Amino acid sequence: MARVILLSVVLLGGCSPGARDIPLSGINLTDMQTVRTIREQLAPQDGIAFANYVIRHHAKSASYCGKPLLDADGKAPATVGDAIDLAVRRDAMEQAALLASQAPKHPLQLAREEWDMLQRDRDIVIDTQTRLRSEFGDGASRRPEWASLVTRSAEIDRKLVAMKPTVFGAER
Repeated sequence: MARVILLSVVLLGGCSPGARDIPLSGINLTDMQTVRTIREQLAPQDGIAFANYVIRHHAKSASYCGKPLLDADGKAPATVGDAIDLAVRRDAMEQAALLASQAPKHPLQLAREEWDMLQRDRDIVIDTQTRLRSEFGDGASRRPEWASLVTRSAEIDRKLVAMKPTVFGAER
C-alpha cells in the first residue's frame, strides 16, 4: 500500500515534495523498485548516497554495517535527505579514519607503541614470576624457567632505559 501511495506521489510530481523531503517512515526500503524510483528523482551524488544508505546503513539490509546512523541528537534520519546527509557524513568519517590508519606514523608515535609493548611484556614476566613464587615459594628462583624470566626482564629493562629519553624527552 505504501508503495502505491509513494509511486502515485512520485508520478504526480508537481504536487509532491522533493525527493529529499520524503519521510522514510512511509517507504519500504527493502523494495528495490521503490528505492530505484526515489533514487532517479535525486541528483546523481544524492542518488548514490541514498543507495549507499539503503545498502549499508539501513538496519534491514543484508549488508548493514552494524552501526545505526544517528544525528547529533541521537535520532535516526526522518527523511530521505536526512538519510543522505548522515550517510555522506558517516562515509567521510570512515574514509578519513581509513586514511589516517594507513598514513605513516611519526617516529615518536612508533617509539611510544614500542614502549607500551615492552611494558606489557614486562608485566607478563612479573606475573609469571609471581605465579611461580605462589606455586613454589622460595624455591621458585631455583626453577629452570626462572633464569630465562630474569634474563628477559633485564633485556626489557635495558630497552626501556634506552628508550626513556626518546619517549619522554619531548615532554620534559
